[in-house]
Amino acid sequence: MSFRPFSKRTIFPATLLALLTLAIPETANAEIVAVGCDADPDWCKTGALSFARSDSLPIEWQFDTGWVPANSPLQLHLFAGVYATTRVSLKGALETSWPEALILRTPGRPEGGLLAYHYGVELGAKAKISVTVAGQNYDWTGDVPYIPQIDFQIEGEQVFDAWGFDPGVTLSSKTMPVTIIQVGVGDIVGGSIPGIDGGIEVDLAVELAATYKTERMVIETTDEKLVSGGEITTPDGESSTKYLNGPSIELDVHPEGTVDYDGVIHLIPGFWVELLGKTWNIPIADIPISFPITQTQWVFDKQRVHVPLPDVVLSVEEIDFGDVQVGQKSLTGFGVWNAGEAAAKVTFVSSSPDVFPAWDQAADVDSGITFDSAVRFVPTQNGPFEGTLYVASNDPSDAVQKIILKGNGFGGPETPATTISQESGCACRLANQSGRNSSTGAVSLIGLATVLSMFRRVTWVKRNPTGSK
Repeated sequence: MSFRPFSKRTIFPATLLALLTLAIPETANAEIVAVGCDADPDWCKTGALSFARSDSLPIEWQFDTGWVPANSPLQLHLFAGVYATTRVSLKGALETSWPEALILRTPGRPEGGLLAYHYGVELGAKAKISVTVAGQNYDWTGDVPYIPQIDFQIEGEQVFDAWGFDPGVTLSSKTMPVTIIQVGVGDIVGGSIPGIDGGIEVDLAVELAATYKTERMVIETTDEKLVSGGEITTPDGESSTKYLNGPSIELDVHPEGTVDYDGVIHLIPGFWVELLGKTWNIPIADIPISFPITQTQWVFDKQRVHVPLPDVVLSVEEIDFGDVQVGQKSLTGFGVWNAGEAAAKVTFVSSSPDVFPAWDQAADVDSGITFDSAVRFVPTQNGPFEGTLYVASNDPSDAVQKIILKGNGFGGPETPATTISQESGCACRLANQSGRNSSTGAVSLIGLATVLSMFRRVTWVKRNPTGSK
């Protein structure tokens, strides 16, 4: 180790106070309004989440080398404390999907995580001289001047895919040796030992690591109760919450995790003294001092996500057309009100389209709007008729609703009762028994296919909440 010209000043003027007061603003707890997912906006809503938290705290650890080297005429006593400021930011989304009401997922954004730290070391030092020249003992012990106002600092940051579930993400770095103490012996001992010359130099290098790991994503209702599906603990995990009806739902979301600190301080001292033509040196040595892992729990501030939902309300549950002459048509209207905050996709399917044809096949109903639709009754023969109008939609609580249809045909030619045989093990029944025409259980092929398609859609969305294939 070569000595440079001595200076009565510190190498790093930064103070510990500046390190501990490093301020990084946290994410405001503002309400987030979810929008339609790209792949399937009618059956999935997503709200962007962004969390940030920083801690400026001293690691509760200090070290003290004692007097080193032992039994040497020249010795140094070094001591230090380590401080850490760590920041974690996370970005992702809360996805709410249905028709199974409601499936919750929290996909993390690729490269949406950031781990950064700012470490500092506060150092103090003492020196001791105990030498004998020509039978004369020379002893001195005292503080090395201009210490401990030296702060050694190191910074780093790393981007990762949010949320950083197990095993988490680790940021580590190592500095080159930096001279933190450099002073002449004459400045230390003053005139207490005449004719003395020499110097003290201490180099410092630091290896540092911080590991952040998200342990869980917590989703709560507005009354601070965990949703029924529990916490999400894996990147592909999902949860759920109960939903009965209503125009929207609000959920509070926040991650919880840990930060582990670890590191090694390398102290590399040099000390030489020349007195009356004789010279003493401390052998140059690397003194590694590990500080143990220190774990801190991190709980991020909650973010509230407002999820608009469609809520389809029918104006009637039953329509009775009364008596209608065979060959004539009767039209009766009804309303489809979207009481929700998200647009509704509605499909109308009649169980008997020849007798009870729907006026509309489908409709898009905006929030707060009532869509006026209708259904006809076209009796084909005398007698009572019954049917069902299925109103299928993306309403999370009522994917398929029904309107019971009734009517009575008259004025047509009288036809004798006939027997219709149902094969494949089905029981036989009399058609038009007592003059009754029941079509409730005999869904037309077209209507049946449409209703089944709706239920297949329900099953597909359950398996693919984001619309991925």
